[in-house]
Amino acid sequence: MSAVMRGQRVGIVGPLTGPRAAYGEWLRKAVQGSSLPLIWADDAADPVVAVAAARRLLAGGAGVVIGHFNSECARSAGALYQAAGVPLLLPAATAPDLCRTVGAFRLCASELQQVTTIVDYLAQVYTQVEEIWSDGSPYGERLALALQQRLLPMTRQGASQSVCALMGSHVAVAAEIRRRARPGTVYLVPDDCVVEEFGELLAGTGVITLCPHAAPDFGDCARMALRFVAAAFEEGCAVREYLDAHADFDQGQYRHADYIMKWHEYSTFPGHDKGRHHHAT
Repeated sequence: MSAVMRGQRVGIVGPLTGPRAAYGEWLRKAVQGSSLPLIWADDAADPVVAVAAARRLLAGGAGVVIGHFNSECARSAGALYQAAGVPLLLPAATAPDLCRTVGAFRLCASELQQVTTIVDYLAQVYTQVEEIWSDGSPYGERLALALQQRLLPMTRQGASQSVCALMGSHVAVAAEIRRRARPGTVYLVPDDCVVEEFGELLAGTGVITLCPHAAPDFGDCARMALRFVAAAFEEGCAVREYLDAHADFDQGQYRHADYIMKWHEYSTFPGHDKGRHHHAT
């Protein structure tokens, strides 16, 4: 590591506790074994807690921060990092405006790409959307509105298959699916539902889900963020300067991030589920 960067710590922050802790565990596994000097903080997927976590990281000497899987946490905490001149790298926060409003660098694709991938796939398979539901969160509302604007005009009679779109956190979406108790129903769910815990929550429901999976996935994005930071440190370059000049980034967005649509069928008998994968074009 360059002497210029020696002593700089890398903040790692995410939902280590609370209802989104499954993502925190994913983050822990993704960065395990890193040789960089790490300092951890828990944002509990709560914007208020995220601000306190950001203050702890800054006070602890973090010169760059990786994390905040929740977009509203990234938005609230990102303003503090931006004011302090500390770059924020996002492995999983998908709100479209974050690169611009808080000067973040995003490794995953944004919600705009997620919606485009969904719409393009549904257009190919002539699927009719019966309903668009949201859990009321900012994330769920953004996706539901974008889908209403893009999907409803293309809904057609005589479609070969119909789906119900449920937008929101993986916990809320799973709870809604269980509440409806409609085995055989096809549910379009958002990228938050890629976490393993979602499958555990749907065990035995007999439903089918259609979900956009981030490519690279959120764990790979966290590992990639660490590699970019390490490369900047090795060159003795400020992380923001390094990423601004990097050919793989365009206005803070990693150019190669995308989504792949995947089906998953859940048996009415727990332990007998199977996945059917389709790569969207």
